[in-house]
Amino acid sequence: MGVILSSSTGETGFPTDQYAYVCTTPIEGKANHLCFPGQTPEVLLDELMELFSQYQQMESMIDQLTYRNATLQELCELGTELLENPVYIHDDWFIIIGMSRQAEQLMAPEYVTPSTMGFVPRVILDDFQHDSDYLETYAHPNAQIWKGVDGVPDSLYVNLWDGNLYRGRFLVIRDQRDFRKADFMLAEVLAQRAIFLLQKKLPGQQPQYQSMDDILFSLLEGRQTEAADLSHLLLTMRWNKDDLFLCIRIRSQEERRNAVIEHVLHSDLFQLFPGSYVMFSGQEQCLVMDLEHHYLPSDELRHQLAVLCRDYCLYAGISSPVTGIRELHAAYYQAGVALDQAFRLRCEKWIMTFSECVLEYMVRILPSPLTPGHLVASEWHVLLNYDRENSTQYFETFREYLLKERDIPKTSEALIIHRTTLLYRLKKIQSLIRINLDDPWQRLYLTLSLWILENEQQK
Repeated sequence: MGVILSSSTGETGFPTDQYAYVCTTPIEGKANHLCFPGQTPEVLLDELMELFSQYQQMESMIDQLTYRNATLQELCELGTELLENPVYIHDDWFIIIGMSRQAEQLMAPEYVTPSTMGFVPRVILDDFQHDSDYLETYAHPNAQIWKGVDGVPDSLYVNLWDGNLYRGRFLVIRDQRDFRKADFMLAEVLAQRAIFLLQKKLPGQQPQYQSMDDILFSLLEGRQTEAADLSHLLLTMRWNKDDLFLCIRIRSQEERRNAVIEHVLHSDLFQLFPGSYVMFSGQEQCLVMDLEHHYLPSDELRHQLAVLCRDYCLYAGISSPVTGIRELHAAYYQAGVALDQAFRLRCEKWIMTFSECVLEYMVRILPSPLTPGHLVASEWHVLLNYDRENSTQYFETFREYLLKERDIPKTSEALIIHRTTLLYRLKKIQSLIRINLDDPWQRLYLTLSLWILENEQQK
């Protein structure tokens, strides 16, 4: 902190808009500062020492409460005592997870559910999610003021960010007194301790608080989930545990992050897919859709996602449907495989489904020393070599015959040859490779081999 002992005229060359400072005459500046008009340096020093002692005591009180494994409720009570205004904390689903007694007295009756857990009513939540002014508040890393309207008091808020994961918000309601400059820093310290309590996990125990994101992410990663937490998720989302689910993972094509765009996209996904769970984690938007409540044909789903992918420059990976909430980990993994494939191709195909890339995935995870070439049926190489040596077209003929499911008229039309010519070629091919095409498993192996062969040739 810079200390200014100003002249009698109050003039100074110190950059008061840049550095924090202390002065003994009124000097205006945009930076944080303390003014002690007319005081001697000795008195000023005594005042500073007293101020530092007060803040050291506050910090000690906060730390003692935090490190003895206190609850968020206790943190809110201490925050109310220090800030002289009601304090509460809500999570990323606007469920109130900590509240001082003063804050509870201010809450409207509709903010209390039968389970006594506070929440912001859904109608207000929907307004927040699609309000551009509110969306911008997510981008602030420090304490800010939210101006109340229609009789609602102002509030001081700090976003709770756990790395890249938004966990909720620490709020102070202006009720007992106006906010002071020092309240901003004190609120940030309390918010940091709230994050610590949200993260805290004692040996052999679950964290104190499981957010909705924590519960869902445990399911997505295939970890064990407490029955009570799972019931809470299902009840909140109005899902059934045996419903049919789909998972979509979305990521920006650019590496650079834009917090405002991320939250605008988050809001758009909520609006486009009502009743679905949208979570932002690790640079990705993850959407879990209950197909029993919000079924979309695949082409309609693609159409809606395509608009977002175009406007926000995104890639999206879509899983196959899975049955049951406990199978979400498989859908999450499938969507990740599809998303990775979209990034590998880096082409105009912004949206990739797991079914479109599952064959390539199966080939790609082959254990060494096997390579895709080792899986190709030798019959295809026989035909390729024969065509090369005799200038025939047996490979292409057999390819079309298989892909047209052994339909003679369709194969003849595709190759633009007479039926008699096709039958002659097929008889010759049969003499070269001697394979039983009436066996469905043989046909499947030949078709998969063809896919591998052509996929390898494109690389």
